[in-house]
Amino acid sequence: MPSQADEEAHQLSYLQKHMANVLTLLADSVDGEGDESMVLTMETFEHLGFLLQFSEGTPLSQAAPFFANSDPDMPAAPVPATQVHDWILQNIASSLEYTAEKAITKENNQRSVSDPDVAMADAVTNTRIQSSSSTGASVQNNPGYYRNTSFVEGISKTSVVKHGSDIKGHSIKVLNCHDSVIYILAPLKYATVYGCSDTTVVLGAIGKVVKVEHCERVQIVVASKRICIANCRECIFYLGVNHQPLIVGDNHKLQVAPFNTCYPQLGEHLAQVGVDPNVNKWDQPFVLGVVDPHDSLSHPAGVSDVQIPSWFEAEGPTKYNPFTLPEVYWASQRKKNASLEDIQKNIRELELDDNRKKELACALHAQFKDWLYASGNIRQLYCLQGE
Repeated sequence: MPSQADEEAHQLSYLQKHMANVLTLLADSVDGEGDESMVLTMETFEHLGFLLQFSEGTPLSQAAPFFANSDPDMPAAPVPATQVHDWILQNIASSLEYTAEKAITKENNQRSVSDPDVAMADAVTNTRIQSSSSTGASVQNNPGYYRNTSFVEGISKTSVVKHGSDIKGHSIKVLNCHDSVIYILAPLKYATVYGCSDTTVVLGAIGKVVKVEHCERVQIVVASKRICIANCRECIFYLGVNHQPLIVGDNHKLQVAPFNTCYPQLGEHLAQVGVDPNVNKWDQPFVLGVVDPHDSLSHPAGVSDVQIPSWFEAEGPTKYNPFTLPEVYWASQRKKNASLEDIQKNIRELELDDNRKKELACALHAQFKDWLYASGNIRQLYCLQGE
């Protein structure tokens, strides 16, 4: 699996190659000749925030010299697409150069540390990285970046729950986790799920964007304004998103479905970060990149409620999924609930003596226990009851 630095360089190169086509899709045609006939408004330019980020919390338009400091009462004039293209390519080139310099510096530093003839002061100096780039590639070398980001990293065969009080800053990164269940029940701006496999990740309310990259056989349950999915395989996404899901890179056997869970504070968290539960574009993915003919993006996954264990939930008013399910999913859910009620009714109406009732209860408990072990959910009971 490539490192995050390698993946960042690969994505920048991909954007460098295809940015002209992306801008052509976004640009508006106007009267004019040649390069002046295609323009981008500031609102359209902001859509590139799906792909580009200069610094967390800063709108993309404020990083661009042709839109920065625009008066809200007097929107900036549209800009030729060629001017936008040149500016983006310049910044991508700077970022790629910075990434290469960082790799060389790291390699030289490793050599210097192992060389006894190099003075310690020189070795320390070699570890300093000066960024010549104005793009977001340099953010991760800022100590403030780590102060504002929490990590769930490298866990395996366990379950983890994080509330707002457990998270520092406004960003969460779930990295290289395997065969686990992770609950992030907090209002945040950004979330990244990277390099995970056979894992379920529940993200409560994300106000800006969620990025899911290089994951295999994961289930992502998320309420967010935006989500970007890249280079994933055999994953299911249960989405409550206000904008079209963006799918880029090389993906295989992906499935999407509507958001399917809740916890008591979810409604408050959605309002806090500005996610509207009345708007859900889970079934309108925007695909840039390789399309696997076996993907089920146009044939969504069935509804399957993700139940958040109640023993670590805080109190709150949300009792039901705040996102409205499409009718076909409501029908499926009603059918399952009706079947459960029928079974419960039949059991209650059985005329059994006390001994037979005990035998029935033991049989049901044994079957339930077998299911807990077979599904792996028994691990959640052991892991989370100690939280």
